Amino acid sequence: MRVFIILSAVLLIAAGCSRRSVTPLTGRDEGSRADNRYDYILSEALRQKYVGDLNEAATLFEKCIEIDSSRAVPWFELAQMYSAAGMGSKSVQYASRAARLDPGNYWYQLASGSLFTQYEMKDSAIIYFRRALKADSQAVEVNGILAGLYAEKGETTKADSLFRLIDRDGALTPDMSLMMIYGLINQNKLNEAAASTEALLGRSPEETRYRALLADIYYEEGKKEKSDSIYRQIIEGNPEDIETQLIYLMSLVNRKEYSGISVFLDNVFKSDIVERERKIAIAQRLAGDSVFVMDNTAILLDGLMVLEGRYPGDEEIMSLRPGVYEAAGMKDEAVKRLEEIVREIKPGFWFRERLLILYADLKDYRKMYDLASVYSRENNRSLLGKIYYAISAMELGEYEVADAELKKALILAGNNDEIRVQVLSMTGDLKYRTKDLDGAYAVYEEALSLSPDDPLLLNNYAYFLAEGNRDLKKALKMAEKVMETEGTNPTYMDTYAWVLYKMKKYREAHRVMNAVFEAGGERDPELLEHMGYIKKALGDCDDAIVYWKESLEKDSSKKYLEEEILKCTAR
Repeated sequence: MRVFIILSAVLLIAAGCSRRSVTPLTGRDEGSRADNRYDYILSEALRQKYVGDLNEAATLFEKCIEIDSSRAVPWFELAQMYSAAGMGSKSVQYASRAARLDPGNYWYQLASGSLFTQYEMKDSAIIYFRRALKADSQAVEVNGILAGLYAEKGETTKADSLFRLIDRDGALTPDMSLMMIYGLINQNKLNEAAASTEALLGRSPEETRYRALLADIYYEEGKKEKSDSIYRQIIEGNPEDIETQLIYLMSLVNRKEYSGISVFLDNVFKSDIVERERKIAIAQRLAGDSVFVMDNTAILLDGLMVLEGRYPGDEEIMSLRPGVYEAAGMKDEAVKRLEEIVREIKPGFWFRERLLILYADLKDYRKMYDLASVYSRENNRSLLGKIYYAISAMELGEYEVADAELKKALILAGNNDEIRVQVLSMTGDLKYRTKDLDGAYAVYEEALSLSPDDPLLLNNYAYFLAEGNRDLKKALKMAEKVMETEGTNPTYMDTYAWVLYKMKKYREAHRVMNAVFEAGGERDPELLEHMGYIKKALGDCDDAIVYWKESLEKDSSKKYLEEEILKCTAR
């Protein structure tokens, strides 16, 4: 960040020089006046730039290049204009061309380096800054920029060498000093970092950020008492200063020392001085810390509601509270808040998508269906909307709707094989539910051709083959393949056992299902039902009845098991 600030300032200096018409004209631009037409158009282009007609100026500068592309000035002028217009790639292209045409021009090299830095092309930036330094060896600030770039790239030896050179010349600015200190910290040279910070404090003893930095270095060194002492002094000396409170707050967050944080958090969030972006960064940092969320849920939620009140309608801020509810295990509250936002504020699509996911997680298919039906129409290109609409429709028995949405989802998936496999798998499930067995198997085959090792796909296909008593050898082969990699998953183990049962391999099936329950696997109604049938096949009706009764208790819709229980009882 500090490097960026310095570079921004450098760019302004370069641009300012151009506006004051002191940009050095060297080489042909300085000596050649043979082409009067070129000179006239260049003069007019500069005039148009100064009076504010930038479109006309740009047209004329481009005309200059058409006349003579070997002259640097129009390239440089256009680079500045394109940069101001946010046309990054063109700006870099034109600035570097000017720099190559006039390698001895300090400003051209500086501007090119600055632009390359701005667009995260550090290696190229370094080349041009080194050329700038060659053009003007007294430009100490360029050494500082180079040092910062080397530090960012992790080339600490080069960075240290330049920082020490600047320091020896007595030209090390506070910003450069800070860059050097952070470089030392990154290298874990904490003693040197502390000494450099103490020297910085010696020049500016009242500068709070330097004192806080020293406190943080002491903390990293394990000198907690010295660190705490400095922070106490900072707070006591500036009890009402919000920037001081912010510094202390961030220190507590970084240390994960959350006791006493609520007062500072409240003050910072209510402040008119602290920027919105900094508040959001703090909130996101805390919301992303699961330990803090679990232990301080109420404090964080109160703070987020303060932010919502300060910035009404800000979607980035509104997205935070539902996430905290989820992290704290309060899914019902997350749903309630998202419903409020969707109903009252009508925000961007993210909120509805998040709500759909929560409805699915809670198996609230009616609400999921109602929301997805509207959302799918409003955002016709949303793949997620189509999929969740289809899922809810399938669960509610609206099979025609599910089929239509899955067809749309498949189109939206395009050439993304991973998504196509998911949609095809769901389509296979749908066809199975609607008794289109041949259609279901055909879809599964298509999906397997795209992802032959997908465990969920293999599992579902194997299960449906077993249910239909179709190609059981193939079903067994697929189930065994899943077991090779997912052998501890109760659902997959159940499928494997069920295939064995259908093949009349009852003892093997019992061994697999027994392993599920002995391992403490979830006593799912489906698994319990299957174990009942296996027990019955082995001649143990008493145990079969126990499993079926438990399955019925967990899922009352399995009324057909009552008949199975009666049959077993009658024996």
